[in-house]
Amino acid sequence: MFGYVKVFQPQLKICEYEQYKAVYCSLCRTLGKRYGLAARMTLSYDFTFLALFLMALKDKDASFEQGRCPFHPLKKRLLCTSNEILDYTADVAMLLMYHKVEDTIRDEGFFKRLAARGLRLLFKRHYKRAVQRRPEEAKAALAFMQAQEAVEASENPCVDACAHPTADFLAVLSSCGDGEQAELTKRFGYCLGRFVYLADAAQDLKEDLQKHRFNPYAVGMTDDSDEAVSTRREYAAQSLHACVAVCAECAQKLPFKRFSGIIRNVIYEGLPYVIRQICEKKQEESTNEKSV
Repeated sequence: MFGYVKVFQPQLKICEYEQYKAVYCSLCRTLGKRYGLAARMTLSYDFTFLALFLMALKDKDASFEQGRCPFHPLKKRLLCTSNEILDYTADVAMLLMYHKVEDTIRDEGFFKRLAARGLRLLFKRHYKRAVQRRPEEAKAALAFMQAQEAVEASENPCVDACAHPTADFLAVLSSCGDGEQAELTKRFGYCLGRFVYLADAAQDLKEDLQKHRFNPYAVGMTDDSDEAVSTRREYAAQSLHACVAVCAECAQKLPFKRFSGIIRNVIYEGLPYVIRQICEKKQEESTNEKSV
């Protein structure tokens, strides 16, 4: 995924930040164990949050231990002990990484396509292993990518239709429990997936306009000035805040057994901070253009 679902560290308790880093590092370690060193590049804040979210709803407590990271071997750090949620998240990350590489081969320029073909060769065997381990999620990931490609190739695709495949896929990955809890987690995942897609589209709008790449917010735009881009980003911010509001509503009703402080921080601090960054990106782009 894209790295938009993350904590806002200044408002997070020290103990909670240590737990968050422990899950992040442990997911990285799990990716390495299950798919090799190169698979660690699939690590993202989004998948870290997915692991935290699912572990927070499980009856079995998450335990921690002191360990060493191969990239920072001199000092021990807190790690989350191996569990089925970390394995699940690592497998899903591999599935999505492979499809993202395929998407790059279809849509990007020569040099990026060349690099992506190398990655595809590197990850193909690992992808097949992930498909064997998670056949249902593999089907969902394939359907997600096909639906995304179809809607973006349609005539005059609307923003809601473009965001739906990502939102629907996150709903599948986030589903946990039965009855009302299952419905709440699906709705939470759907709105979070919608947030991720819309945030990425709004963030990349200026660059996509310049490079003539597809972007749902660019449909119908004939003006790529900073003012026009800023107006579209402000419009996107309204939808992003609506996604956050629904996630918050669902989270209030979910029976989190742990990590509730981290989850609240992401919803009430982290996601709004991402929205502010997107809306302020116009100033950064203007500064960069003047310095060239």
